[in-house]
Amino acid sequence: MLRWLIGGSREPQGLAEKSPLQTIGEEQTQNPYTELLVLKAHHDIVRFLVRLDDYRFVSAGDDGLVVVWNAQTGEKLLELNGHTQKITAIIAFPSLEACEEKNQLILTASADRTVIVWNCDTGRQVQKVSCFQSTVKVGSTHRRITRMEYS
Repeated sequence: MLRWLIGGSREPQGLAEKSPLQTIGEEQTQNPYTELLVLKAHHDIVRFLVRLDDYRFVSAGDDGLVVVWNAQTGEKLLELNGHTQKITAIIAFPSLEACEEKNQLILTASADRTVIVWNCDTGRQVQKVSCFQSTVKVGSTHRRITRMEYS
């Protein structure tokens, strides 16, 4: 579950009600944030949030799911299924194909020892690599080079 928060106010604003965290005991400091929207799709810890563009972002985590969200409305656009264990690395980068539209790609790595490249517009797997002998933990891209490190 992802929670949109905004700081500074203790009163609900528009889309959400007060979080239960704001009504904790007097011995603890109250949460200064107001929950704006709760995004539900994941079944375990969300470890990664990656911006795709001005309108979309991606979340991924321990449930092995990758979810593409509308950043303005919080609507779930795509749910990408393909990993069987937790996501350990994620990178967003533009497609190298020469076309008028800028297609965003996501590269995800998992404890299941696979790396998957996803098309963010269609949700389809572009490529899946499963030749790793252990978990891929770090990813980086530089222009046209993508590098994954594993241990």
